[in-house]
Amino acid sequence: MSIVRPADVQPVEGFNFVGFNKKLGHRMVAWRPGYIELAIEVRPDLMNASGVVHGGVLMTLLDAASGLSASFEGPDKPRKFCRTLSFTTQFVNPGRAGTLTVRAQRRSAGRVTFICEAEIVDEQGELIAVGTGMYRQIQKQSGVQPPARETD
Repeated sequence: MSIVRPADVQPVEGFNFVGFNKKLGHRMVAWRPGYIELAIEVRPDLMNASGVVHGGVLMTLLDAASGLSASFEGPDKPRKFCRTLSFTTQFVNPGRAGTLTVRAQRRSAGRVTFICEAEIVDEQGELIAVGTGMYRQIQKQSGVQPPARETD
């Protein structure tokens, strides 16, 4: 699998991730319907004991980009949300330093489920990891908090 950057991608600046995605520190670089591109600077806290990017970080990047490729409709439109139903990852080469680029694209879509593919490359264009996932579009809860638990 090789994901080619479409000629009509548009740059995205200032997209704010929340929660775990914000903590991870990746940023959205480019977008078009059905395609997304993220980037992350490799930091020491993203490495494992062997001195390479932790597999969980790589999987998170692949999953995040995949879901966004089918649910993000542009910086000026309301955000859609999806839930990962399954995800398969293959680690090809170790990620070591510099900037990693994640490209993802929607491959097929039904009414509420869709399949996406993603890949991570380093600054030299070397393939680091690939993944394929199935997602379900969901309605985000409208800020309703769960009821407080009573304590004894």
